[in-house]
Amino acid sequence: MKKTHILTALLALALFLTACSLLANRQNDSPAPSAEDEETIRPIQRSSAAPVQFCLDSQPPFVTDLGVRQDERLPEPAPHVAFRDSIYGGCLVRVTNRKTDRSPGDPSRGLKNEYSRLQAFNADGSLIMVLATEAHRYVYDASTLERLGELPAMNDPRWSNRDPNLIYYIGELTLMSYNLATGEQRLVHDFAPDFPGQNIVAVWTRWEGSQSLDDRYWAFMAEDQDWLTVAFVVYDLQQDRIIARRQISPPGDVDSVTISPSGAYFLAQFEYCEHGSMGSLEQPCGLMVYDQSLQNGRGLLRNVGHSDLALDENGREIFFYQDIDTDHVAILDLQSGTISNLFPIDFTFCNGCGMHFSGLGYQLPGWGLISYFDGDAVTHMWMDDHIFAVELKPGGRVVRFAQHHSLVDPNQEHDYWAEPHASVNRDFTRILFTSNWGRSGTGEVEMYMIVLPVNWFQAP
Repeated sequence: MKKTHILTALLALALFLTACSLLANRQNDSPAPSAEDEETIRPIQRSSAAPVQFCLDSQPPFVTDLGVRQDERLPEPAPHVAFRDSIYGGCLVRVTNRKTDRSPGDPSRGLKNEYSRLQAFNADGSLIMVLATEAHRYVYDASTLERLGELPAMNDPRWSNRDPNLIYYIGELTLMSYNLATGEQRLVHDFAPDFPGQNIVAVWTRWEGSQSLDDRYWAFMAEDQDWLTVAFVVYDLQQDRIIARRQISPPGDVDSVTISPSGAYFLAQFEYCEHGSMGSLEQPCGLMVYDQSLQNGRGLLRNVGHSDLALDENGREIFFYQDIDTDHVAILDLQSGTISNLFPIDFTFCNGCGMHFSGLGYQLPGWGLISYFDGDAVTHMWMDDHIFAVELKPGGRVVRFAQHHSLVDPNQEHDYWAEPHASVNRDFTRILFTSNWGRSGTGEVEMYMIVLPVNWFQAP
């Protein structure tokens, strides 16, 4: 496993254990809220402030060539004041203020969007979920950018794709929901009775999975006391029961699981397969893709870099990823298993570089988002330190939007938080990303938003 993957896993595990502890303490306490907890359990009130004025008066000339451009050096922007990226044309605004937006008792040094693969916007795009670096979470108004309140402690939270006030989350062995409008926390399903006689400590996606677009189907892994996966399950929210199960024997180390947007495919990312081999039902490794019944599984990739699910221009479900073996950005058709390379990745001047993928713009099929970072502030490649869209077909267009101004030093542990982790909303008109704005090693990060016109992809 690469060093960056190990660091990511350790930091994520720390987040999970911290949140588990916070959640357990709150659940075991008296139901009467303390003064400290009052903000986190009351309903989230919508903002009455005026919307922020974004710079959408004209269509900018987004950069579509792959030439190297010198980064623009700017002082850190003030919150809630929109500005244009003078090189790439995107309209940006700093959403958070790490000095004033944190609740009393939150020791976090920064605020960010959680991850590239996780949808930060609620079902109607009116609210944003924001993660503090010490596992606190807040809700912001997507138009006014005002912080509306803090959420209760929760693991693996996911916005409902249908109800704009609903968040689902994991409570160790339970699936829970939280209603922002009422403040109600509700048990959706208790998985403990589904594993009688087994010492299961968690049933979850392991940070990176999401439910199907209709909220009905969920992919989960069950882990034992050694945090090894002993089973995969498909949970049907509509029927409130597990509809498919696959035992993993012997228990294995699985990076994450998720369900495809339609719910037809269950994806599991294992450790890499040896060169010249692929995973199978009997010996899973690399990327395994199962059908919803979990009875039929195919090993489709030997080794998996950063990635996300997406839809191609015809609405087919694809895997959008970094191909570690060929150094290409590529797509994998989940039904046929066909791989198509989009463009090669230039690692000539790579110094702790990395890229993340977001395919969450399902209402604009055929497009995906990439954020690329490295620790070299002097030498540049065409992808360095900016955020761009990719047309998900061979020979497709690349459209660059903005620089992220985040300096990520691989030798600085706190710079995990500074990785941009850009994610896109459902209709591909809002992009969130994280930046330390050159403050490497501090953990002092902020969340920014790029605002796009609805027809950005039609520009010549």
